Amino acid sequence: MSPTSDTPEGTRAQPESVTPSWGTATQSPAPYQPYPPQPDYPPPPEAYQSGGWATQPAPPQGPGVYPPPPAIYQSGYPGQYGQQTYPQWIAPGAPSPGYAEAPTAVQRPSPGTGSAVVGWIARLVVIAKFFLPLASVLASFAAYAVIFGWQFGLGIIVLLFVHEMGHFVVIRAKGLPASLPVFIPLLGAYVAMRKLPLNVRDEAEIGIAGPIAGTAAGLVCLALYAQLGLRIMLPLAYFSFFLNLLNLIPVSPLDGARVTSAISKWIWPIGLIGMAIGVWYTWNFLLIVLLVFGFFQMIERFRVPENTPYYKISPAARVYITAMYFGLLAILVFASFTLHPLIAQGSSPF
Repeated sequence: MSPTSDTPEGTRAQPESVTPSWGTATQSPAPYQPYPPQPDYPPPPEAYQSGGWATQPAPPQGPGVYPPPPAIYQSGYPGQYGQQTYPQWIAPGAPSPGYAEAPTAVQRPSPGTGSAVVGWIARLVVIAKFFLPLASVLASFAAYAVIFGWQFGLGIIVLLFVHEMGHFVVIRAKGLPASLPVFIPLLGAYVAMRKLPLNVRDEAEIGIAGPIAGTAAGLVCLALYAQLGLRIMLPLAYFSFFLNLLNLIPVSPLDGARVTSAISKWIWPIGLIGMAIGVWYTWNFLLIVLLVFGFFQMIERFRVPENTPYYKISPAARVYITAMYFGLLAILVFASFTLHPLIAQGSSPF
């Protein structure tokens, strides 16, 4: 209660003892003691001026007395301050729902020199990812066009692209990352596989996919020559058949070495012997490089035992890969030797 107006001036008003009514609790926890009689709160201004309020006893502390139970806050606080309703019990230390704290802005570190360099490197990698294949295509086309003419040069680019896309599609179908085809002028093209296959069967299927796609492209060229009479298509068909036949030689890094890894490692020495005979008769620099590289790859292959998990393959898978390899090899040998006399008779435009 506030002091009445008839209090003599100069005397300190004595607060009356009142018992605050807490209201009716909906759920009263047991045991519960009512709040004992306390002096008026807040004290009148005269109490602060006279310093008497400091002598008043502090609110009692203890279990069941202070703070009031949750039901009191839920049911309301009727008293000299009016009806004040608290929506829920506030746990000690929790922020009050009526005083929301202003959100603190997240302080992000400003990009420094290191992050800027990393950003530029990432941009260069993205640019090179698409620029390198395009630049290699243009360089290879220019080289082939100068030597064989632009029509045959364009045909070579298309045939190489189809061959490499056969590898690319199977690699991606197996969930492995692969780059777009990159061309090497006068040497061919390649697809970079950025992760090793899970086993030798996957490696064999990836390896034979390129020659299968290249053989199909050669058959399309042969059909266009037969149906439309386009003379440029006959040498292109022969080029496709002969190129994919060379790729099936079981010498690393050619496709034949990948395929025969799932058949038998003893096919690699046979391929090296055939390559050595070719080097003896032609002394071709590219064949010499393949022979030396394939020799060291064969040594590494024979050091790996056959019972390793990577080289484990079921008999059925070994049979079907063997059938595909030797069947495709037979088709390419027949097509190459059949078209060679036609090319020698002058059907070639160059």
